This record gives sequence, structure tokens and C-alpha cells, in this order.
Amino acid sequence: MKSRTIRASLLTMTIVLVLAMAGTVAFLSLEIYRSSMIERIKNYAGDVINCIARRTDGDDLERCIETGEKSAAYDELQRLANDFKETHDLEFIYIIKPLKVEPPHNMMDVLAATTAWERENEADTLTDLGVITDDMYPADVAAQYMSRMDHDPTVTYFRNDTDFGKIYTAIRPIFNGAGDPVAVICGDIKINDINDAVQTYALAAGAVSIAYSAIVLILVNRWIARRIANPISRLQRSTSDFEEKCRMRADVSELTMDDPHIDTGDEIQALSDSLVSMVHDVQAYANDLSTKDNEILSMKEYVSKLDVLAYHDALTGAGNKAAYEKAATRLESDILAGSAHFAIVMADLNYLKRINDTYGHDKGNDYLRSMCTIMREVFVDSPLFRLGGDEFAAIIEGQELARCSQLVDELRRRAEATREDNSLPPWEQISVACGYATYEAGDDVAAVLARADRAMYEDKRQMHAQR
Repeated sequence: MKSRTIRASLLTMTIVLVLAMAGTVAFLSLEIYRSSMIERIKNYAGDVINCIARRTDGDDLERCIETGEKSAAYDELQRLANDFKETHDLEFIYIIKPLKVEPPHNMMDVLAATTAWERENEADTLTDLGVITDDMYPADVAAQYMSRMDHDPTVTYFRNDTDFGKIYTAIRPIFNGAGDPVAVICGDIKINDINDAVQTYALAAGAVSIAYSAIVLILVNRWIARRIANPISRLQRSTSDFEEKCRMRADVSELTMDDPHIDTGDEIQALSDSLVSMVHDVQAYANDLSTKDNEILSMKEYVSKLDVLAYHDALTGAGNKAAYEKAATRLESDILAGSAHFAIVMADLNYLKRINDTYGHDKGNDYLRSMCTIMREVFVDSPLFRLGGDEFAAIIEGQELARCSQLVDELRRRAEATREDNSLPPWEQISVACGYATYEAGDDVAAVLARADRAMYEDKRQMHAQR
């Protein structure tokens, strides 16, 4: 009778310990997995649409929306979005223009990313530029899109129940050169996919827990009579220590169970070894989650590098037109805030075609780089942009703003000095027309740029008149 009582007690204790440990590990890892997975996937979607938005020419897209005609830049944007959908795990990537809140006809399709399979097999159902939707967008959903036609470039998220299931939508506006929103770009993630992954993980963890529990019960029931008390005591201490680590949410590297060194040669030792192995499996799974997290961080770094490349001119190292538009957007914000103080210098490199035709495009490239070098030496603290083939601009602020006129004269003098130096090859003898304009009350950035451009062309006219 006494033996049966000990066996029942130990059996009960074993059940409690195993289920408690398995339940604790499963519950903690499930909650951590669910929350981290949702957060990572949302950030992942936000990074994707940010990358596409930063590489979108808002003015060109606005013209496409107004005319219904696709441009070369639109086609390039379509290819970029398609590439992202092919290589990234997003359900939908699309650009739409909200027209009103109440259906029908409350949304205009602008662009939708597609995969090669979709273009081949679902061609009749794909959306296109200028298509006005019927009643696919309920008023409450349309209001979410409409509210993001604002001036905030950050990505926000909202839940949406669609015919395709429940989704998270990552959304942000696309701006034109004046900083006004022309449409919104969105990326959708299926919530069902997240829940399915969590459910699969939960079922797997439960199955592992049940299997190990069944093994433990069979072994304890057969061999409980021999050398039990001390091995079970040591095993209990080890599992309790591990349970405490789980409850305190210790670091993954610390989620180990001390081996109780049970050497009974029977099922109790097998139980001990099985529990240690299970903990190792759990730790390996946690390490795998950590590895996936590092892969996502690497993807973020890659996207950041793409962002840097998207704003620099590969030939000269100056900012490109996209970088200028970004800086202009910031200046427009300063104008609205009443804190704008800046000037814009425009410079046009003369005779580039002559250099290309006479000495080859490699020397023409050297000619452009020589021009860029002189401008950097003159405008030390101001950002430099290459706006076109032979056109450069500098945005002057801070201490250099008070000396803008002298700096423009210095640019002319330095260029003139290269032309008078017969020891330099022709592609280092710089001929440049330049002009500048300073911001005045009532201006926008485009107005300042236009005055600077006119001043530059007046300088070019005078140069031609003196020849």
C-alpha cells in the first residue's frame, strides 16, 4: 500500500513538473514569437514601401494620374514594385488615390505590383492606372486611406477585413515636388498567415509536450520502485531552475537546464536525458528565431544602403535630383514654419558636348567631375546636387548664406583660372555659367530655383556676348 502511494505521488509530481515546464516554455515562447513576428513583419512591410516611395518621382506620378498616360518613370516604378513583390513576402503592394470616403467610385487605382505568375494567369483581373473602383472600399476603410493624404512621410498601420481575409495594411503618402500628397503607397500582410504560423508553432509545441509527457509516464510507471527518491529530487531541482529562468525571461543563451547526472541505468535516467534534450531543442529553436531576426536586420541594412544609392549621383558623388527634391521638401517645411533662410546657386557647365565629341565620353565624365570638385571647394558647407547632364545646384544656408555673392564670384574666378592655365588638359579647363537667388517672403522653393536659373542663363548670355 505504501509503495503504491509513493508511486502515485511521484507519478503525479512528474506529470505536474513536465506539464508545468512544457506549458511555461510553450506559453512564453508562443507569446514572444507572436508579438515579435507581428512587429518584425509590420516593420518589414514599412521598410519595403518606404524604399519604393523614396524612389518614386512624385511629380511624374501626379502627371500620370492626371493624364492617365504611363511614363517611362511609371514603367520603371512598376518594375521596381514587381521586383519587390517577387522577392518579398507581402500579399499586396499597391498605390491608390483616395477620391472620397463614401462608395461607390471612391478610389482610383494607380499602380499594383504583380508577380510573373499573376501576369500570366490572372491578366484579366489585374488593376491598372486610372481605374475607378466600384464599391470594393467601404466608407470606414476608405476613411483610413483618405486620412493618410497628409504631409507626414512616416508609415502607419491599420487592420482591414477584406474578401482576401484579415490583413495589416502599412501605408504612407507619396509627395510631389511641392511636398503635397498625390497618392498613398500600401503594403498588405495577411493576419491569417501570421495566425497560422503561430497556431502551427503552438500545435508542434503541444505535440512535443504531450509526447514527452507520455514517455515520462510510461517510464515512471514501470520502474518507480528502484532508486527513485534521490534521482527525482535532483531532477526536480534542475527543472525548477529552468522553469525559473523561463519565468524571469532569461536570455536565450541562459535557457539551459543543468544536467542532474542521473546514472540509474533505468527509465528515470531516460527521463532526465529526454528533458535535457527537450530543453536543448527549445534553445535551438529560440536561437533559430534570433538568427531570423538578424537576417531581418541585415535586410534593413541592405534597404538603407539602397536608400543611400538612391540619393547620390554615381558619376560625381553629388546628390541627385531625388536628393534635391528631398531637400526642397525640407525647405518647404521651413517656409511653412517661418524659419526659412536660404539661397540656391545654379551652375551650368559649358562645352560638355564638345569635350564628349572631341575627346570621348570618358573625358566628358572627367570634365563633370572637375566641375564638381571646384564647386565642393567653393561651397564647403553646402550640399551639392547634379540636376541634369551638365546642370548643378547648391543650397546655401548657415554661415555661407551671408557670403553667397562672394562665393559665386569665387566659383567664376576658379573656373576662369583653369581656362587660363594652358598646362591643363581641355577636360580640366572649366567653363561655367552661374547665378543665384535668395529666398524672399512669399516665395516657394520653385520660385527661388527659377530666379537662380534665370540669373545663370543671363550669365551664360553675357559670356557668349563677350566671345
